Amino acid sequence: MNRLEKIAAMAREKGVDAILVTADSTLHYATSFRVEGFVLVTKEGQGWCYTDSRYIEAATEAVTPLGYQVVMPEGSYPTFSTPQELIDKCGIKTLGFEDLLMPVHDYNAYKAALSAELVPIGNGFEVLRECKDELEIASIVAAQRIAESALHEIVKMIKPGAYEDELAAELEYLMRKKGGEGLAFSTIFLSGARTSMPHGKPMHKAIEAGDFVTIDFGARKNGYCSDMTRTFAVGFATDEMKKVYNTVLGAQLAAIDALAVGKAGCEVDKVARDFIAAAGYGDYFRHGLGHSLGLDVHENPRASMTYKGAFKEGNVITMEPGIYIPGFGGVRIEDMLYLGPDGKRDLTEFPKELMIL
Repeated sequence: MNRLEKIAAMAREKGVDAILVTADSTLHYATSFRVEGFVLVTKEGQGWCYTDSRYIEAATEAVTPLGYQVVMPEGSYPTFSTPQELIDKCGIKTLGFEDLLMPVHDYNAYKAALSAELVPIGNGFEVLRECKDELEIASIVAAQRIAESALHEIVKMIKPGAYEDELAAELEYLMRKKGGEGLAFSTIFLSGARTSMPHGKPMHKAIEAGDFVTIDFGARKNGYCSDMTRTFAVGFATDEMKKVYNTVLGAQLAAIDALAVGKAGCEVDKVARDFIAAAGYGDYFRHGLGHSLGLDVHENPRASMTYKGAFKEGNVITMEPGIYIPGFGGVRIEDMLYLGPDGKRDLTEFPKELMIL
């Protein structure tokens, strides 16, 4: 079943005549193309992609083979009233919309402009996007190889006197140079005691001997994200640094071993959390174990204390335990795991034993 067929099936499941797709990530999911405009799919499986003159040629090339008709409305630009012609043509009475993603302003404008009843579809697209197909996995892996290739070059530059922000900028440049379309998210590049901040921002701070350096980053390829974290020691590592690092690594390996189709996210999270607590660092693991990713860097399902949903075949999930001790520093190690038809596969190839640079 292709994506057009999946959206039509969702329309039937939600009891609506058609679904209006407007959010950036779901438009890309529906069409495999970053289009500006909207997509409308009927429950019978007819699909239209409305865009403007800037994108009409590229959109026609990209989405026509998927079964969509590409339309440039009169006046060149789609407006809130543009879907009305399809509503009239197809006799659409109920129109599903992305209530979790559509701005209130846009909802009010569509409601005023269209004769069809707008019906919320909730997390419909979120559920559709949980299980990745082969093309999606290939894009995530391609993004990850770009990120890893850049990191192999950056580790050679990490030394006392180098600056966090300058190395972060170099890492981002290398990912673009190696074929990345952009960043999956803002790069985290921290050193020393600042590594105790899970989502800290790089500063113009010089790296010193004896520092931890934590790098959390990702590239995009074909719209899809990668996400990885590695922590290094510079010059030397104290016994306490090694203990913290090996505790995080042990927790990650235990969680990866526990990860499986049918396991609840909270079950896998507990494995890592219990491992860290047993080592005496339970108060310093302050976030969930992992999340899915794809067109967005944070998607469902998740591995966290509160996520009770079970993992399914096709999920990609990060495993990223961490220990963060204010005044001392922190360690996070993150891989992406794919739950495929042949079992789980670690999509991250960069080494994760402690490297002292």
